[in-house]
Amino acid sequence: MQLHQTISYMKIFLFIIADVYGIEEKLLFSTLNNLKEIDLDTGMVRTLKSQSGYIYSMAYNHKERYMYVPRYHIGDIVRFPYPNDFTVVFESIVSASYPVGISFDSVNNHLYWTELYYPGSVMRCNTDGTDLRVILNETQPAAIALDMHNRWIYYGQQILPSQIFRSNFDGMGITVIIKDLPAKVYGLGVDVNVKRLYWMEFQTGDLQSACFNGSDVRTIVSTNAKSKNWDIATDGDFIFYTSSNKIMKISKSLQHNPTVVYTDTDIINGILLYKQNGKNTSLKKYYEIQFILHYSVTIIL
Repeated sequence: MQLHQTISYMKIFLFIIADVYGIEEKLLFSTLNNLKEIDLDTGMVRTLKSQSGYIYSMAYNHKERYMYVPRYHIGDIVRFPYPNDFTVVFESIVSASYPVGISFDSVNNHLYWTELYYPGSVMRCNTDGTDLRVILNETQPAAIALDMHNRWIYYGQQILPSQIFRSNFDGMGITVIIKDLPAKVYGLGVDVNVKRLYWMEFQTGDLQSACFNGSDVRTIVSTNAKSKNWDIATDGDFIFYTSSNKIMKISKSLQHNPTVVYTDTDIINGILLYKQNGKNTSLKKYYEIQFILHYSVTIIL
């Protein structure tokens, strides 16, 4: 008796695309001639807009997905949709007298900014530029940061010696938090989790930190770049800051050395961290599945 068994093999290839969700992080920054972005994951740099004039700060509205930019010499605040993979077109929403610092109140959908001259003030408007208001008058206010949790405005000055002030969101209850600084202050940031204020001293190049009431002043790092230290952006345990033509990153903890994130050919002024949860890539995988098919069995007697 002889047994013959016929067996056939079939392979099936499955092509699967899996979306991966993560955190997209980009730094937007300004030079004299360009507004740019750098992808912190890939290191890729893209020019968003070629422009002429100083931009010292930026603010972002996550809900409406607009970036807001004060143009110092032109004298207005513009906005544009962001993220933006196309040509950036500025939309001017409100006139401003030498605007320097800007920040966004995500609770009430208000823009706050500083006007350096005539007479010098902290201003507010809606996201489309309507309902323009003077919140308070001050001598050459420059940097501004908002504490959304406690509803406080912090702002620094361009004069020497300079001060850092705190007020309510309606401009009342003004208090001097930091007195007699030996440098102008263009960069401010707050961390409500640890209840600390961070600022960059323009002339000295010292990145400083203090409690919200102005106590426990600490020097995080000295940049050694005199008169070329503009803006900062805080993120969790880290601070990004501009120093001359570089963007640096350093831990908020003391006794850490900074790392260079990016080097440009021009002086870097304003900086903003864009951070968004969402889909950012796809994984493509091939899977091979092998089936054994029994076609027939032949028995010979």
